[in-house]
Amino acid sequence: MTMKHDPLTKKDMLRVINVLHWHTDLLMDVWHQHFTANKKCMKLEQDLHYEKHKSRYLVRRIKEMAKQLGDPDYAVTEEELNEQIKKSEN
Repeated sequence: MTMKHDPLTKKDMLRVINVLHWHTDLLMDVWHQHFTANKKCMKLEQDLHYEKHKSRYLVRRIKEMAKQLGDPDYAVTEEELNEQIKKSEN
C-alpha cells in the first residue's frame, strides 16, 4: 500500500519556513540566556574563590598574631571552631 502525497504549495512552503524561523529564533534566545547565565555563574565562582582565598589568608595572619601575643588558641579556623562546638555538646 503506497501513500500519495500532494506536492506542497508555495503557501505551505512559506508556512513551513515561518515555523522553522520561529523555532530557530526561540532556540537562539534560549542559547543566549544559557550563555549569559553561564557567564554569571563563572563570575560568581571566581568571586567565591577570591573570597575564600582572602579568608584563608586573614585567618593565617590572625593565628600568627595570636601566637605572637602568647595565646595561640585565641584565633581558630571554622573547622576548629566546629570541632570545639561538637566536643562541648557531647
